[in-house]
Amino acid sequence: MQRTELLSITALVLLALPLQAQDTGGGRDTYLPSRTEELSDSLRHDLRQNSMEMVRTGQEESAGGVKGAVVNRSGRVPVQGAELQIFRDQELVGTVYASADGSFKFGGLEDGLYLMKVSAPGFLPSQVNVEVEGFMKDLMFVSLLPANVVNDIDDSNFADFDMDDSGYEDAPSILYGNDVFANIAGYDFSAVRFRNRGYNSETQDVYLSGVRMNDALTGYTPWSLWSGLNEAMRSKETTMGLEVSEYGTGGFNGVTNILAMPSNVRPGFRFSLLTNSALYRLRLMASYASGELDNGWSYAFNVSARLGGNDWVDGVYYRSFAYYGAVEKKFNDTHKLGFVIFATPGQRGAQNASTQEVYDLVGSNTYNSNWGYQDGKMRNARVRKTHEPVMILKYTATPSDDLEATATLLYRTGKNGYTALDWYDAPDPRPDYYRYLPSYFYMEDPDYDRIDIEKAAWATEAWQNNVNGTRHMNWDRLYNVNYNNVTEDGHRSKYTVEERRTDQNDVNFAGSVKWRAEDWFTLDGGVNLKWNRTEYYKIMNDLLGGDYYLNIDQFAERDFASSPTMIQNDLDYFLEHGQAQMLGQGDKYGYDYYAHVRKAGLWATASFEKGNFKGYASLEGGYTSFWREGLVRKGLFAGLDDNGNEIVYDGKVLTTYDSEGKAITSKGKSDVSQFFTYTAKAGAAYFIPGGHRVYANVGYLTDAPTFSQAFVSPRTRNTLVSDLRTTKTFSADLNYQFSRNGYDIRVTGFYTKINDQTDVMSFYDDSQNSFTNFAMSGIDQRHAGIELGFKIPVPVQGLSVQGVLSWGEYVYTSTPRMTQTVDNSASVIFEDELVPYWSSHPVYRKETVNGTVTYPKDEDGRYIVERKQKHYVPSTPQLAASLGLNYASSSYWFADLNVNYFGNTYLDMNPLYRTDMATAGPDGVVTPAEIEYMAAQEKFDPVFLLNASVGKSWYINRKYNIGFSLEVKNILNNKGVRTGGYEQTRLIDSKSGERYYRFDSKYFYMSGANYMLNLYFRF
Repeated sequence: MQRTELLSITALVLLALPLQAQDTGGGRDTYLPSRTEELSDSLRHDLRQNSMEMVRTGQEESAGGVKGAVVNRSGRVPVQGAELQIFRDQELVGTVYASADGSFKFGGLEDGLYLMKVSAPGFLPSQVNVEVEGFMKDLMFVSLLPANVVNDIDDSNFADFDMDDSGYEDAPSILYGNDVFANIAGYDFSAVRFRNRGYNSETQDVYLSGVRMNDALTGYTPWSLWSGLNEAMRSKETTMGLEVSEYGTGGFNGVTNILAMPSNVRPGFRFSLLTNSALYRLRLMASYASGELDNGWSYAFNVSARLGGNDWVDGVYYRSFAYYGAVEKKFNDTHKLGFVIFATPGQRGAQNASTQEVYDLVGSNTYNSNWGYQDGKMRNARVRKTHEPVMILKYTATPSDDLEATATLLYRTGKNGYTALDWYDAPDPRPDYYRYLPSYFYMEDPDYDRIDIEKAAWATEAWQNNVNGTRHMNWDRLYNVNYNNVTEDGHRSKYTVEERRTDQNDVNFAGSVKWRAEDWFTLDGGVNLKWNRTEYYKIMNDLLGGDYYLNIDQFAERDFASSPTMIQNDLDYFLEHGQAQMLGQGDKYGYDYYAHVRKAGLWATASFEKGNFKGYASLEGGYTSFWREGLVRKGLFAGLDDNGNEIVYDGKVLTTYDSEGKAITSKGKSDVSQFFTYTAKAGAAYFIPGGHRVYANVGYLTDAPTFSQAFVSPRTRNTLVSDLRTTKTFSADLNYQFSRNGYDIRVTGFYTKINDQTDVMSFYDDSQNSFTNFAMSGIDQRHAGIELGFKIPVPVQGLSVQGVLSWGEYVYTSTPRMTQTVDNSASVIFEDELVPYWSSHPVYRKETVNGTVTYPKDEDGRYIVERKQKHYVPSTPQLAASLGLNYASSSYWFADLNVNYFGNTYLDMNPLYRTDMATAGPDGVVTPAEIEYMAAQEKFDPVFLLNASVGKSWYINRKYNIGFSLEVKNILNNKGVRTGGYEQTRLIDSKSGERYYRFDSKYFYMSGANYMLNLYFRF
């Protein structure tokens, strides 16, 4: 076989290898993202057809030439498919394309000076002067800078939306990858908490070094575990929608795998200083990575501090730190072992949502009710405190070029808590409590029960002028109340600060194998195991000047004041000591239980590629079990003792039973819930020469309910929600993509149906005068829509037009059933009742006669329904668009200007308002007006936003890099943009007793014009 034939075959084999998108950038980042830009599959097919030409351009070692590897400037990750053209005296001599490892070679060149131009999709073009001297010169690395260089977005951006209040936790913009739609939308849409295709964020799978990190109890991704470690966690691999990954079959909302090993961290030192006006005042960060040393070792560290408040929300602050340390040893070409430890200890003050009445009274939509002055200093009552170290041990074996196996062990531990006010036999200390507002005393409705114009005017004056600190927490008063409450045992606190803890011990194992059986066929498979034990409890954080606090249930005391046992939070302590536990600072109280979760999964994916056709099929089977283990015995639900006997006190049996005759227990283990799940997916793509690709995916998935949605009241007892089921999801998408010569376009149509979801909440029900538990099951929803993303160059060097459109309809489609119980007694209020107005409500025909609205009836005496008003999946825009200009020059200037539009955003609904009980009112008579008022879902006003960014990098002696980036968001200073909120779960009786009034909803708002400035130095 001749040399040229051998080289031709070698080139063809290299090009046949599958390209694995190694998205290491995290979206559009002002730091230089460490990522491989994914080479389009259509371009890969074109490259194969041109492979012989590549060989002929010069692969002969006998003459002069140049060789090397094209890499991302950040981390030296290979840039596969980069185009290299070499010129002499402005004439093209030859063209080659970088192979899978980024390598290239020009041979057969005469001695002299040449200009080599390098380009790749998603990177700034570069050029290198080369002198050929009669031998093959090795340039080592030719580095490219990603074109999508924008502001250094910290992945803690999600944190300003308090999950405990909202029910949602958004994926930060750093998550998104190289896809043209996701890259732009993930950055420009994050301010309004845009959720891809309307899916909840827990549907997105996030991995660390191959281990799935979604929380075992809730399904959410715990971004705060690594926020602030931008450098260490920069490299990542992503898939979109239903596409499978190398680490599992995945779900229907994409997979992100963060590459946390030190060999994935960009080599060198980096120091940065960031300041911004919307989140925290200052961030300092330093990092170093050795890269792989000659002895096979590599190591890296990353530390940071985020400090201060912001210009918009008083009382919100950061005092957070982060550390990362990692070491890795490559023993030979076959074996590699790495270890990582990181954590982000710190605390931050949170913001509460408030009603529009409160925002209007204070004249600001960024008001925060959580803080007040104590001894002249600002103090926030709601502070999140965390320190959860994560340790990873990963082993990689590569016995051959066609076989790779990995085994990863991950352990998470530590503490996670947030503080909140607690009080006993005292007025509510929250400044925006509804009884302290003008609306409590006056409403423009003659049927409103409480009309006192004088008190309403006084409350308005107090709020508008902040009389005696009306708007804020009065910490000094709380201390005085405690000091003056003297008992024989000392100063008994009426007001305290509690800390609600969620401390996890989480052990994970992930093993995977990748086997290239044939050039056209690859088999991936693996196993995932999870063991989780999380302790939920409260501790006494601050007695606020008092000496002690009693560990009793004040709601139970109101209902069972004559019973000394039923009010006990720790009945065993009472039975042993004859009195309630007197709490000191740091003591556990209220509730204390373990959540146990076990998960296991097996998966396999077969991928094949023939000619212009590519496809895959993937299967995954899973097992989930969970149970509750109470660590204290609550007086309301004493259960049985360790020997199975009833609990007796003073001759009275304390054990209570449910409707099936089973003892209701708070201490000990609950029944174990077990679920078997599966996922099946398939996808295919067809490549059309010239940069076109058409591809489709389809999948059917089942998921086990999470622990957080499985128990009626996990704080108090072991009772499970009845008839728990797996969630079933069908999803499909059809896509067209074009990528060539700087053009990048994707159009997608998608359809997803999610069935049998469960939701559990607890709230005070005014109609029952009790704290209640509300379990709703059989929730179905449908998501359908289109996505468009494009980036198109214009006839100005470095300038392009870019834009995205997301237009969908995300609606509820079922009539769920609900069961409501009294929290203190487990007595059933409603059992298996319909929530008739959850997915829609009727809009009735109206007639106005002499200024009075009436509702006509048909000939059968029924009110005439004109249409059904759908109810929508809340808290994300269902219509979002962006149009802008992007400039990126070869001298490393960049700039962005984008106009964004958001519409069809809906408020999170409270199911209580959609029940027959609420719409009928206290008198039980249903009217069209009451149904339309009570069941209607609020729609937010559409908004426009203007964002811009600019930055520059300077390279000194090809070694040092200094740069800055400046981002300005909401340039038009729009202060009326609602980003989320929720309906309250309270009802107000009317004077006549004929109807209920809804409590005002609470909202979150986006800050006005804000900036982020980042300065960095690396070498």
